[in-house]
Amino acid sequence: MQKTRAKLAFGGAVGAAALLLAACQPAKPPTAVTVTYECVPGATQQSQFFAVPGGVTSVVIAATGGQGQAGTDHNANPGGTGGNGGLAGGAFAVTPGEVLAVNVGCTTSDSDTGGKGGEPLAGTGGSGRGGTGGGGIPFIPTGGAGGGATDVRRGATVLVAAGGGGGGGGGNTSDPGGAGGAGGGGAGGDGGSTCAGGGGGSQSAGGIGGEGCGGVEGQAAVGASGGNGGNTNGGGGGGGFPFGGGGGGGVDDGGTGGAAGGGGASFVHAPAVNPFAAPGVQTGNGRVVISYSV
Repeated sequence: MQKTRAKLAFGGAVGAAALLLAACQPAKPPTAVTVTYECVPGATQQSQFFAVPGGVTSVVIAATGGQGQAGTDHNANPGGTGGNGGLAGGAFAVTPGEVLAVNVGCTTSDSDTGGKGGEPLAGTGGSGRGGTGGGGIPFIPTGGAGGGATDVRRGATVLVAAGGGGGGGGGNTSDPGGAGGAGGGGAGGDGGSTCAGGGGGSQSAGGIGGEGCGGVEGQAAVGASGGNGGNTNGGGGGGGFPFGGGGGGGVDDGGTGGAAGGGGASFVHAPAVNPFAAPGVQTGNGRVVISYSV
């Protein structure tokens, strides 16, 4: 009997010691997870989706817009560089199981087609496409198209949007083209002496079109979409949210370099924790990175 009691007491002591040892072990550190979304090639940019995993109640979203296309060179005068896409993001409270729509803006190699902004789901607002570059006349340099905006949405609510860069103006006989405005609202560079760059998009208004120099003026932004560049060598405005950039002014024939398009606006929804934004950071296509811990 005494031996049995001794064994029970010993076993209880061992169990208590094991529990105490387990309690003293350091907690397992959380694992950081990142999910990256890239531009999807194609004539129409489709929405992608992020489903919030179980147990996750906060995510950090970082989005960048697409770079504007460079203008073409003419003789010894280069086309203007395309503006880099903007950066925007922050931390957001989320609910496990909810689905966010991710729309990634692109750059383009075709001046007749603005950089593809996300084509959001019906009812979630306008797209953020870049404007087309001026061009299409033989032997006349062509302005570059604007870059597309990138955004992440909860239903109809835009959480984060990063503006696309403006397209560069085309070089010409006597002058280089203007440099595209930075995504995040940068104004497009002037071309030569008289072609005016497109205005950058802002939180309250779209970028204005730049004055032409003997040619067609750039078009103003239409909502989130960038304005088209003036013929023949004005650069297109970048897409943005809530407003895109304006197109740069162009020239009808040889001589002055074309003006560049303005960059589209960037945006971060007010409930974000530690919001951040910076103009002109992304080369090439836009991107979205969503980070969380499990």
